[in-house]
Amino acid sequence: MTPPILPRVLVSILNWNGVAKTLVCLDSLQRELMDVPANVTVLVIDNGSRSDDAERLAREVASRQVVLKCLPKNLGFTGGHNIAIETAIREDYDFIWLLNNDAKVEPGTLGKLIEELQVNERCGVASPVLRDIHDGHIARCVNTHDWHKRKTRLILDMEQARRFQEEHPQEVWVDGTAVLFRVQALRETGPLDDRLFAYYDDNDIGVRLARRGWTSRCVFDATVYHENRAELEEFPLYLIYLLQRNEMLFLHTNTPPAHRRLLWLKLVDKAMYDATRYAEYGRPTYRDAALLGMYDFLRGSFGPPAHDRKVPLFLRAACWLSLRAYHLKNARSRRAARQALAPAQ
Repeated sequence: MTPPILPRVLVSILNWNGVAKTLVCLDSLQRELMDVPANVTVLVIDNGSRSDDAERLAREVASRQVVLKCLPKNLGFTGGHNIAIETAIREDYDFIWLLNNDAKVEPGTLGKLIEELQVNERCGVASPVLRDIHDGHIARCVNTHDWHKRKTRLILDMEQARRFQEEHPQEVWVDGTAVLFRVQALRETGPLDDRLFAYYDDNDIGVRLARRGWTSRCVFDATVYHENRAELEEFPLYLIYLLQRNEMLFLHTNTPPAHRRLLWLKLVDKAMYDATRYAEYGRPTYRDAALLGMYDFLRGSFGPPAHDRKVPLFLRAACWLSLRAYHLKNARSRRAARQALAPAQ
């Protein structure tokens, strides 16, 4: 009897000055691969790490069944994983698993993701439930876009998420922490958007998959644990910059025609509001990073973060005027609320 042909899976893990976390991830993955019904190749890409980190990584993986590729500079989440995606397409892999190096894989996860894609032929990408590595709470499950409000809705209640996924399959997108893609779907949509460098790439690829008729699905009985930044103080400046710039790029690129009226002005208004909020929180460096992110979106400058420079004077002035305008608006709102309550007193 001819044995069944096992699917070929390429696992892509990026390392950037985080060899200790990468090794923990590889340890959890090694246990996972012992029983998975697939032919799996693990590709670790060092994304331009410091020499000491890159050298330690090379030493540590030398005895493992891992392919190591070292890049001379940091190409970001998108650029690094796109190298793996191009490899998967060129070498005819069936699936590619993009796995964060701060992730810890629960046994059986990859097999469940593969099964989901095999059972659902129009599923282009599947994700496990993502839980916080410290306390186990659900960090990501099913996500969708509210195009009218230009916001992301995270559905963290498992039963609500199951219902939404079954009732609105084309509206779901999944987080990029541990996503298994069908390579054929990536052949049709193209790789991750390299303009983004990092963040909002998962939003974007989810929308592009849906436009091609592919669905994104969460596999509720599969689990990956990973780190989450919970407090504003934990956010580095490059993250503030990229979130601001890439949110604007994502929405400007993907908002459906029915919700595009005055979109450019709405995006700028929200960006200015976010910047003034950082100023009010006593975070001037965050304000500046957000302003630079908005500025670079407006002038079409993308790629690696460019937050470490001075904010143009006109942008500082615009932010100050916006802060004054928001204060006046809030004061009028408070006066109106007091007047509305006056007759009842």
